[in-house]
Amino acid sequence: MLRFAVTGGAAIVLTAAVAFAQPAMEPSPAATASEMPVRLVNVPGTDYEIVIGGSEGAPVSQGLNAALLRAIVAWLHVDFDLPLVSDLPNIAFAAPRTMVALRYQDVPSDRLSEGPVGRDGAGAAQPEIVALYSDEARTIYLPNDWSGRSPADLSVVVHEMVHHVQNVAGLKYACPEAREAPAYAAQDKWLGLFGTDLDHAFGLDLMTVFARTTCFY
Repeated sequence: MLRFAVTGGAAIVLTAAVAFAQPAMEPSPAATASEMPVRLVNVPGTDYEIVIGGSEGAPVSQGLNAALLRAIVAWLHVDFDLPLVSDLPNIAFAAPRTMVALRYQDVPSDRLSEGPVGRDGAGAAQPEIVALYSDEARTIYLPNDWSGRSPADLSVVVHEMVHHVQNVAGLKYACPEAREAPAYAAQDKWLGLFGTDLDHAFGLDLMTVFARTTCFY
């Protein structure tokens, strides 16, 4: 049984690959005191388990690894009938200003898919970009403070994995917004596995998601 731990353990260090596990680290007393009871969440359609919470004896985060990405691809196939693809994306971390540059300069907007923004970005001139996917580079870009310790952190990877599958499989959509519809649907259902949703995790209500996923022409 494969497991991915979402705990208060060590931060993930990853540059442009999809493997690399974290070495085990002893939690600090402060972190141990604030940790939640351990709960296992199975990724439907797979034998992959994600560990939520943690205590002193619980495993720490393994990092964003190939096994997790393959489990997400399998889940997307089972629950959303998306094609099974064998090619996995590259993963790269970037500073906030680099994420903005990728969004508005370096990657043409019709070749890049943007994940949801957080509550702190609502109404800002340049809202926080929490994830990006480049079709040409076949790369998911995440902020360099991404830790993978929460369902919300993992959900943005799910969102961008939908775009990776769409890209590799050559799926076509009526407009860029329609391409976002299955990504938001998968992200919301993934969050539901952990008892939350897009509204609670990112402040994205149904009307906002509708506006981002509908062709208005």
